[in-house]
Amino acid sequence: MPLTPGSGPVRRLALALGSALLTVASHAATPSATQVLMPMYSPAEVMQGLYSQHLPPLSQRFAAEADALVTATQQYCQSLPTPGTPLPARQAAWTRLHTQWQHTMLAWESLSTPAVGPMLTRRSQRQIDFWPTRPELLTKALAKAPQTLADMETVGTLAKGLPAMELMMTPWRPVAAGQRSGSIAPSVASCRYLGLLAQGVQVEATELGAELATWAAKDWEQTPDDTAIAMAEWVNQWLGGLERLRWAHLEKPLKTAQTLGETRKNSTPQFARMGRETNLAGWRAQWHSLLAQGRLSEAQRTQPPTPGQALVPIEALLLGQGQIALAQRWAQALDAVNTRIDQLPAQASSRAAEQRELLALTAALKAITVLFQNEVASALDIALGFSDADGD
Repeated sequence: MPLTPGSGPVRRLALALGSALLTVASHAATPSATQVLMPMYSPAEVMQGLYSQHLPPLSQRFAAEADALVTATQQYCQSLPTPGTPLPARQAAWTRLHTQWQHTMLAWESLSTPAVGPMLTRRSQRQIDFWPTRPELLTKALAKAPQTLADMETVGTLAKGLPAMELMMTPWRPVAAGQRSGSIAPSVASCRYLGLLAQGVQVEATELGAELATWAAKDWEQTPDDTAIAMAEWVNQWLGGLERLRWAHLEKPLKTAQTLGETRKNSTPQFARMGRETNLAGWRAQWHSLLAQGRLSEAQRTQPPTPGQALVPIEALLLGQGQIALAQRWAQALDAVNTRIDQLPAQASSRAAEQRELLALTAALKAITVLFQNEVASALDIALGFSDADGD
């Protein structure tokens, strides 16, 4: 039965059948559990849960981290370390700045996966997370010596945003004398540019929050056409976010390095972030955001999401449609990825081991894509399309 606007409490009551129970598989690692029958959620209730309950706290977290990033950058640049500064002090100052950059990046990944609503209309990913940064364009931008955010409007996206900040900061990491590669001392000009990059992220976070507040206040029941469009967008963008993680963040860098390795010795994958720790954290942030919107939590199995008052995951929609077997296979596919991504080691034992582990993860992600395309979307009565509005 397709999702239709206006499914009300009478229909949900009929579907609930009082206290009827059904048994479905819980997480793959646990035995099946007793679960109450899911109500059928209308698109308006799904959108209300997404935009008024789920996204606002993520947006607030991103805005708070972006504010803290501006402060951290200012503090770092106001007492700019020099080669004469003791190494422990330089390392501590750099670590504080880099850690705050990581926190901001992870808050952004959690909010923007999948990218929906104002994140699409504003093309936010293109504005603050377009990668890879082009070093030559970053060099040209630094040569222009911009002083204000207005000056930054002439700088292209390939030299701005979170990736450009990371590319600039990484060589500044202090290392002990005699280590294989030394660090580059930041200049006043480069630190000023870094501060403008942080301010650009802050502005986007603030404006996104304001626009999301408007979406959160919408009465989705009163605008069925807009609601149907938003529902279709969310379903499509969930798949888009999954594929972005699978292909752009994981498989493409691996395949490219593999191809280059045939002609260029020691070619390493160029992932979105710099360093295993940061990439691993980013992959997990993206995945757990997708998982929250795709899979019921343990608590939701005994207490279904309140219509319009909580996020309604895709699994709940399938169960509400009576697609019990499909929902079970969907949950198992999600669990397979969850297990693989949680088991990735902090450091791979070898480059070959890293490739095996990550390709096994991409295969598990691909299985979700196939199931989604072949069965889940049609069960939800949503036509799949393609959107490049996020700029990736």
